[in-house]
Amino acid sequence: MTDAAAPEADHPATVMRVLVVMNAIVAILMGLAGSNAREMLLFWGGLVPARLTLAMDGVVPAFSAAATLLGHMFLHGGAAHLVMNMVMLIAIGRILEPVLGSRRFLALYVLSGLAGGLAEWAWSPMSTVPAVGASGAISGLVAAQAMLFGRSQRSPLEQALGLGTAWVVLQVAAGAALAGPDMRIAIMAHIGGFVAGLALALPLGRGAERG
Repeated sequence: MTDAAAPEADHPATVMRVLVVMNAIVAILMGLAGSNAREMLLFWGGLVPARLTLAMDGVVPAFSAAATLLGHMFLHGGAAHLVMNMVMLIAIGRILEPVLGSRRFLALYVLSGLAGGLAEWAWSPMSTVPAVGASGAISGLVAAQAMLFGRSQRSPLEQALGLGTAWVVLQVAAGAALAGPDMRIAIMAHIGGFVAGLALALPLGRGAERG
């Protein structure tokens, strides 16, 4: 599926639009909240690796800790962080979703985000600083697009690694500029999400062709 045709206009990228709206709504609510409420939302909704570690030991409720693996994807460190991620989501989603189908696109997004969160946890299991951002999920989309739509003389994997490296470098720079003592951009989540995107791209692409 490396030479997939352009998506047809009658297959809109509905899930991509819903994800953008959800992220925007959360960002607006965070902007309207006071500083104390915002910090509480970041801590309880963001991915705090130590919380997951303590949940594994039965010290804190497992469900609330596990929920942050999903919740952290909808929290961002500010307008610039949100805009950068949403621009990439729109650019890739409008191509990938019509080809994969909405369910497979959503599966790719969520599973890549979960893999990114788990990678962040594995890297620093006792960190108490919340990690936020949809970048792990979007890293999976970056990898999948390069794997499915590579057209140069390089192999799809080489293209994916090149594009993924550029994306991670950009996000690291953004993280250095935007992160503060009470929050950090989930840098390791990029790697986990990217690896998940590489692994899922071809199986999901073949499933779309059969479907």
